[in-house]
Amino acid sequence: MTAEPSPLPPLIVEEALNQAVNGNPIGGGLLLVPLIEESRFECFALCVMLATAALTGTKPKPANGMFVLEVEDTWTGQPGRAEDLPPELAFAAEFATAWGNEDRTAAQALFDAVADEAHTEAGMERLIDGVLALYGMAIATTRALIQEQRNNPNHRED
Repeated sequence: MTAEPSPLPPLIVEEALNQAVNGNPIGGGLLLVPLIEESRFECFALCVMLATAALTGTKPKPANGMFVLEVEDTWTGQPGRAEDLPPELAFAAEFATAWGNEDRTAAQALFDAVADEAHTEAGMERLIDGVLALYGMAIATTRALIQEQRNNPNHRED
């Protein structure tokens, strides 16, 4: 008999995002720490939930059916490379892109590359930083969706 997944992690992620958009991103992020530390499975599931939240409301996939990671140098405005991103941002962007492209194998490989070193203090720090970068992406998307909804003239506040 296999254990049923707990209904709590999605509620925790929702609360973390609620806290973040209401001005407490650090408090929200702290809610995620037990999910990161719980188990490798829970941490991967957390990454999936955050990537899904980060991709919510994105444009439909292009004609070729693939999301593409576009990186821009904020100083020059010129196209950049994913390799130039800090490691935690590269992980978050590549994981979200893989998940958005429904490439579970690539998403799992990206996660495993980071999680395999989580038994060391530096490795655990890299894992936490990567998850928090995904959290930051999810926060940005959630804020944008809320703002879009508020800007909708047909939207009513109840």
